[in-house]
Amino acid sequence: MKKPELLAPAGDFEKLRTAIHYGADAVYLGDSRFSLRGKAGNFDPGGLKEAIKYAHARNKKTYVTVNIFPHNTDLKGMEEYIEFLKDAMPDAVILSDPGFFMMFKKSAPEIAIHVSTQANITNSEAARFWENLGAKRLVLSRELTIDEIKEIRSKVKVELEVFVHGSICISYSGRCYISSFLTSRSANRGECTNSCRWNYTLMEEKRQGEHFPVFEDDRGTYIMSSKDLCMIEHLHLLSDAGIDSFKIEGRMKGINYVAGVVKTYREAVDSLGNWEYAVNPRWLKELSMFSSRGYTTGMFFGKQPDTDYNFDGESYRMSHELVGIILEIKDRLAKVELRNRLDMGDAVEYLSRGLEEKLFELESMKDADGMDITTARNEDIIFMPVHNGVREGDLIRREKNFRQS
Repeated sequence: MKKPELLAPAGDFEKLRTAIHYGADAVYLGDSRFSLRGKAGNFDPGGLKEAIKYAHARNKKTYVTVNIFPHNTDLKGMEEYIEFLKDAMPDAVILSDPGFFMMFKKSAPEIAIHVSTQANITNSEAARFWENLGAKRLVLSRELTIDEIKEIRSKVKVELEVFVHGSICISYSGRCYISSFLTSRSANRGECTNSCRWNYTLMEEKRQGEHFPVFEDDRGTYIMSSKDLCMIEHLHLLSDAGIDSFKIEGRMKGINYVAGVVKTYREAVDSLGNWEYAVNPRWLKELSMFSSRGYTTGMFFGKQPDTDYNFDGESYRMSHELVGIILEIKDRLAKVELRNRLDMGDAVEYLSRGLEEKLFELESMKDADGMDITTARNEDIIFMPVHNGVREGDLIRREKNFRQS
């Protein structure tokens, strides 16, 4: 059985390198002008071309997001962008607008088209529509159940992709107006302010200035605060349903998130096969180490239950923080770029396969000039001994707020 592709976010070059280092088969990335993650680091044309070359040199695929809802003023820029992409040659573009679709089919038929989840593909007829137009892959709506996916799979031959991990938008497959209404920044044009994550009170129109708390029942107030999607315990069901690509959300997330999620899902996907799928309890522990809003299986098994919304007053949670990135290793001495304070005697973990759940006490540390030091700070370059199994490119992390524990 062919294993599904593991597709990871690449919000900037560092995240792209991290995703590939930890085992992604493909990455998705974009230019702020045409991407629904306009606030991610993203890539200018030169950087995008280099990113595609970097991935291809490592036999990884690149999918460029062109998924804004365009207006007339965007069309000329897209004509120029298509010419650029014909030269850069990503493996596919991800889009949802029919106009953009036809522009690519006409001017760059050699570039495969993946239809974005923003196209709201929720039935087999819609899937057949895009397949007949020439789409290579469909990113199915987040509102589908596994049974509905199976039915779509039985009606089309085109590749199918679903999100398996990450944030869930409260709006239908990401189409949202809250940010535009409150801040004049359109989520549908890549400028979402995550307004649905804010705290709200009520104000009656004739009682201006009097703010009333939003009272909740015994389950709380949760309408605009879904937990994050996590399907790692059910990947075999999605694979059996005919999904070709498992997608991780998170171009706005940091490298600690990208590394941890990709590493964990890489292990899970690799364990899929003709035998019974067994979930490693360590995977769930790993996924709790970086920022999330708690986890849900979304709508894959039907209506998302009320308990899968946040109502406990705790929005984001994480147990571990990023310490640094290993740039180079020579004779078990690592050159490290710090992203946090580090002191002699600190207990750290390496995000390295085979070293999970092991703590290592820092016994020596030198600065960039080779002088012994006892403390270093964010952005410092240091040298420290590392253990067998640690690789260049691996991340170092530790328990969050460990000094207070």
